[in-house]
Amino acid sequence: MKHLIIIPILFITNIVAQSFDIAINGGRVMDPETGFDGIRNIGINGDRIVEITTKPIRGKFTLNAKGLVISPGFIDLHAHGQTNEAHQYQARDGVTTALEMEGGVGFLREWVESKKGETIVNYGGTVPHGFLRAMAMDENQKIAQKLQSQIKKNGLNLEELSKFEKTFAAANYQSQSQKEEERTRGMMQNYLNAGALGIGVPVGYYPGATAGEIFRVYQFAAKQNVPIYSHTRGFGMPGLQEAMANATTSGASLHLVHANSMSLGEIETTLSMVSDAQKNGLDITTEVYPYTAASTSLESVLFDEGWKETLSISYEDLQWEATGERLNSTTFYEYRKEGGTIIIHMMKPAWIKKGVSHPVAMIASDGMPYAPGAHPRTAGTFSRVLGKYVRKERAMDLMTALGKMTIMPAKRLQNVAPSMNRKGRLQVGADADITIFNARTIIDQADFKGLKYSKGVEHVLVNGVFVVSDGKNVKNIYPGMPILGKYRK
Repeated sequence: MKHLIIIPILFITNIVAQSFDIAINGGRVMDPETGFDGIRNIGINGDRIVEITTKPIRGKFTLNAKGLVISPGFIDLHAHGQTNEAHQYQARDGVTTALEMEGGVGFLREWVESKKGETIVNYGGTVPHGFLRAMAMDENQKIAQKLQSQIKKNGLNLEELSKFEKTFAAANYQSQSQKEEERTRGMMQNYLNAGALGIGVPVGYYPGATAGEIFRVYQFAAKQNVPIYSHTRGFGMPGLQEAMANATTSGASLHLVHANSMSLGEIETTLSMVSDAQKNGLDITTEVYPYTAASTSLESVLFDEGWKETLSISYEDLQWEATGERLNSTTFYEYRKEGGTIIIHMMKPAWIKKGVSHPVAMIASDGMPYAPGAHPRTAGTFSRVLGKYVRKERAMDLMTALGKMTIMPAKRLQNVAPSMNRKGRLQVGADADITIFNARTIIDQADFKGLKYSKGVEHVLVNGVFVVSDGKNVKNIYPGMPILGKYRK
């Protein structure tokens, strides 16, 4: 008789408390794609979400998420810091996918392979148009062949690649011949075949490129049905308008990077143009980061003669990353000759607030390579939006902000990257890229004195594996997977 009682009890228990690899219980589940917002339990098997329910569940590992927000993992479309040192900071900022879309990635196929099983978060990149056009110049053929031979023989060495890239600097001031353009297009096609996620066109860094040359890159992108990610020519409206005109007339898909720094005081105009373009059926998008300073290489063409007038700033508005010092007329030229990263204090808080809260603007970090004194956006972009602009200033609600970090960048990519159909969502069948944070405490802590981990991001899963647990980085865990384009062969 006792056996007859025990068996049904066990059966009922199994129904009530279904078991998974990971069970996340009692958190506030927020899915920006569907607008769902409610207390639920999440079951994960392997790298996928397989259950979202009000019913009790248990797992081989069970996490109590009561009082915490459970969101799709944040997707950063603009992360230059493609190292695990940088990714540790980004993971603590809630990022599960960090992509190099503006400048692209040299030797992308080799780069992708070198990172397999060695990366904290998901990774990928675009065709590096600026690098390839320099490689394609007739005068650079011998050195380009030497570089290719060395990488084939010794594998990808990013430090060695950087040395070669400096030898190509003269190409930034040169236009291409028809033959060189054709050679570049062939190389771009090879990169798409290697899994590139579009074409990075930071034409602001190579002023020698003619309007015609750049337009033909847009035509190529349209023909291949892949997006262009553009750092536009110069600063202000003319460069932005050139890019949008190229996209409109060629039919290419376009993403304008860091609209806040590119448009400066015309941020409202830029965002209105993007909004109107979308209303008219054009595939044009943009992003912003939530800081009033930009950052780039001091030796770049952006600091050629006339930069003070273009940016409406002076030497004292430039901060040398390595030391934190503000520059003067002497140190400017000394450090420019040396080469290195500069932080440029050139934007107003009101511009940033308008940018991050505008309906068409995604959030992306433009995070720099790891350095102790790196721009704070490298570590705190997403937490700053949630802590400062959502909780403190109420510039937008939490669901809207999360959408800018998750489903909007996922949809930007999913036409070219099939795997992005499973990211940026907190739904059954989606990848288990999940960020769990405390909405009452989340905030960035990095500043212009140096990098610091963000506060309030308690747990982060990448492909069903914890990379942040109880507010700390999990050591020696590398679940990041490549995000590859549809032409991958």
